[in-house]
Amino acid sequence: MLRITTLLLLATSCALADEDRYRITFSPGLERAVVEVCFSGSTPRTLYRHRDAARYTISLRSGHGDRVPAGNGSRLRLPDLPADSCLEWQIDLAAAMAQSDYRLAMGVGGSLVTSANLLFWRDNERRPLRIEVSLPAGHSISAPWAEADAISDADADAPETPVFRPVATPASWSSRIAVGRFPIQRLEVPGSELRLAAIGDLSKRQRAKLARWILQTGESVASVYGHFPQGNPQVLIVPIGRRNEPVPWARVVRGGGVAAEFYVDETRPLREFLDDWTASHEFSHFLLPYVSYDHRWLSEGLASYYQNILRARDGRLSEREAWQKIRSGLQRGQDATGPGSLASAVRSGRAATMRVYWSGAAMMLKADARLRATTDGRHSLDTALAGLQACCLEPARSWEALELFSELDRITDTRVFRDLYDAHVHDDEFPDLSETWRRLGLETSSNRLDPDAPWGHIRRHIMRGGAAGG
Repeated sequence: MLRITTLLLLATSCALADEDRYRITFSPGLERAVVEVCFSGSTPRTLYRHRDAARYTISLRSGHGDRVPAGNGSRLRLPDLPADSCLEWQIDLAAAMAQSDYRLAMGVGGSLVTSANLLFWRDNERRPLRIEVSLPAGHSISAPWAEADAISDADADAPETPVFRPVATPASWSSRIAVGRFPIQRLEVPGSELRLAAIGDLSKRQRAKLARWILQTGESVASVYGHFPQGNPQVLIVPIGRRNEPVPWARVVRGGGVAAEFYVDETRPLREFLDDWTASHEFSHFLLPYVSYDHRWLSEGLASYYQNILRARDGRLSEREAWQKIRSGLQRGQDATGPGSLASAVRSGRAATMRVYWSGAAMMLKADARLRATTDGRHSLDTALAGLQACCLEPARSWEALELFSELDRITDTRVFRDLYDAHVHDDEFPDLSETWRRLGLETSSNRLDPDAPWGHIRRHIMRGGAAGG
């Protein structure tokens, strides 16, 4: 039954504030969710959603009780509706979870993890948004959205209603939410707070282990220039049982706010998580704004470079071990280099992954060493990223590599990044590192680090952090 009273209340509050107001209500067993929205002013012509959302839509009605066709696909065309109109739809979460498709919805130890756009349909006009979430008693929600003040019910025993204001990112950017009986752990790192949700049936010891892993990684990334690059990101951990490694899969997503998502073997000891490179790689993505998929050699290259640098700086790797891992990665990238340019390889999919990631990492190594050498230590990749954080980490903007490189050159007052772009992005060969390797004193035929190399001091400073290496 359509809850006209609730919709009228939402509509009234919309008239008082220039924002579209959503309310998401989860059933006690998380089998269903009801979503109500009242638009401020003109009603959008199109709402964007998960491509399979129509399959799990039980009903879709206007605020006057009229049924609206649910349509198909990721775009819902709305009929002409008056200003300040309201809609309500219901989603069959139980049916969605039954598909066991992590990209759609999963049940994990009594918790739900799902694509946010299965429930949260929105326009693509960057309108201000407010989301209230009504949860079953004892439940929490993890979402990438910025938190606002929760609403307290008149009934003292009733749970507070969490309130969020998402960043108005493009509708195509994905995000995840989780609902269940889990704590939201707030991990303080320099300059930020990580909102960690480890869902499912985990013991206190397992939660403490995972929190320590995430906290140490967050502190490591914060050391690049003294504070964590993003404010209050969502960190979602999904336990998936015994696997061959501690973190089989992870990613960073930015829809509605920045977030990192990790699928883990929760049975593995802390030492294996701390030794793993995945969290360092994913958190290093936060050092850059969103980079267009067609230019991901830049974002993946930077993360592949720093995943080893950071672990040397915080003591998880020795300097020699870190250089060995970088060298091994670069060799994998070179071995995977086939016909065509790096720009074309990006469009080749998974077959070109090693070339794409490690070509970008080779360019980051060259940039770091050249900046330190040509500016007498005033600049490094660290200082360039610090300047980027001060000007250019807008959470709703997408960048292409050349414009981002131009900004890095402006910050460092050099042409280091543009020269690397011109030399390598449209070249058929893997970046040649022989001269950089020689100057840094990294012997190619052994594990020896030459203490008398021309850039030996730069090599040491790269792995120690701090001064740029003059």
